[in-house]
Amino acid sequence: MTIKIITDSACDILEKDQQKYGIEIMPVYVVADETTFRDGIDISSELVCENMKKGVRYKTSQIPYGDFYKRFEELIIAKQSFIYLAFSSGLSGTYQAAVLAERDLKEKYPEALFNVVDTKAVCYGLGHIAYRAARAAAGNADMDALMKRINEDINHIKHVFTVTDLQYLYRGGRLNKGSAIIGNMLNINPLLEVNNAGELQQIDKVRGEKKLVKKMVDYLAENGDQLEQQTIGISHADNPELVEMFVKLAGKRFNTNHFKIVALGPTVLTHSGPGTMAVFFFDKWSDEV
Repeated sequence: MTIKIITDSACDILEKDQQKYGIEIMPVYVVADETTFRDGIDISSELVCENMKKGVRYKTSQIPYGDFYKRFEELIIAKQSFIYLAFSSGLSGTYQAAVLAERDLKEKYPEALFNVVDTKAVCYGLGHIAYRAARAAAGNADMDALMKRINEDINHIKHVFTVTDLQYLYRGGRLNKGSAIIGNMLNINPLLEVNNAGELQQIDKVRGEKKLVKKMVDYLAENGDQLEQQTIGISHADNPELVEMFVKLAGKRFNTNHFKIVALGPTVLTHSGPGTMAVFFFDKWSDEV
């Protein structure tokens, strides 16, 4: 039986890729006005974008231990081996909840074959790791081979983000009001990355979208490997114009048209807001399965 790949809704992945390889996605909880929604089931990126622009404030709640325990046990009883790929422990406590369920279930079912992995990744970065793992699993890779593939991808996936409207970082408590107002007035946008610990950190500030896109393309040039061979992933929240600018410049510079463009999911969108764009690639490229 093929090893099943499970991830969570902090990933961004094309539906056709998810369905092709049977990738299961566990929903993170999104909360607004004391109403709780399951990301990707009860609420969509489009609705979150629309409501955030109207002033609705969202927050997220990690997947609870009980959800992991219940689903993992169902798969164990069905004799289904699996790997759960959690989004970065540097950004959420979801991974820790999954680890607790793993510990308890491996004590109860010592013969069970499954692993919980902290990917240190999010958005398309997490989705791409899951996609590549599921593709390898479909080729009958065993657990050891899959874990090797996954860990290699975790060590080499790169994320670079920008936010084009700072009011949402202010609303979420991640930026003071004065900085948000001045930044928006001066058209200053932060450039951020996910570091090796899986944490978000600012690496630069850029004034104007043209300079911002050029800075992002420069980041890929400085950190990427064989970019013309890779699929460059883009997650965005209602910002097709910025995506188009990036694709045009990056495509010309790296002589590629291999891009996958996906909607930024509600889990991350609730914190970064409409206008967010994130780009993903590998700093060491291998397409081995």
